[in-house]
Amino acid sequence: MTRLPQEPQAFTDFIAQRFRQEMRTASVQVTKPLELLVDGERVDLDDLQRAVRTEDEVGELVQRFIDAFIGSRRLMDTPLPFDVVKSKIMPQIRSLDRLRGTRPGFIAAQPFINDTVILYMIDINGAATPLSTEQLIRWGVDVDQIDLIARQNLAAFRPELELQLFRSDDASAALFNTGDGYDASRLLLEQLYCKLSPELGGNFLVAIPTRDVFIAFPQQPPQFIERLRKRIDDDFQSLPYPITSDLFLVTLDGVAPWRDAA
Repeated sequence: MTRLPQEPQAFTDFIAQRFRQEMRTASVQVTKPLELLVDGERVDLDDLQRAVRTEDEVGELVQRFIDAFIGSRRLMDTPLPFDVVKSKIMPQIRSLDRLRGTRPGFIAAQPFINDTVILYMIDINGAATPLSTEQLIRWGVDVDQIDLIARQNLAAFRPELELQLFRSDDASAALFNTGDGYDASRLLLEQLYCKLSPELGGNFLVAIPTRDVFIAFPQQPPQFIERLRKRIDDDFQSLPYPITSDLFLVTLDGVAPWRDAA
């Protein structure tokens, strides 16, 4: 089994060398621990380092990471007609902190709540890259139009997707955990309240600590929420693609931040 260095600087140096081997003509610079600059593009390695802690086939994981970067670069450099990619645009909720350091105004995004934003990904054959504002201008569309299209595509993406329901003596919880990259983004589904409120007793809370975790649960009892919060905090601190440890309140009127009255 491949073993990667655990210390951040050594890990970064190792991944930089792998990038140089795969992209021989590229300029690959180490800017700081867990960050590279590849042909002028910032590459954050924090998620990769988190992922290798939980995966056995780390060599394959690193290769997929580099291949995804190369595929994303090719996709971004290819002028695609809007009609070709319209059905491939998907929404993805991200942490606002994770966007700091990118070129301001370059990525098409909408502010969401709990210090998060919605990005819009072109997802073709597993290679996903964020839409740029330049692409929107080229197509003659705005972010609101893209947001509507992306949410419709998300709803149609896996229409028969089943929630995992868990029940205890005092409450129930519902999970999306497919690993398809859009579990957390299912918070944006229009029919979410109608689907889950009968199971969770009306208004309910949602946690999306990482991109691949969605947990919905009732507002009561407090001790049930407290037990779940430990898992949520642990996931946010340790798993790849962290978003937020804050909770969201889902009602018939939409999604809002939730603050514990205590």
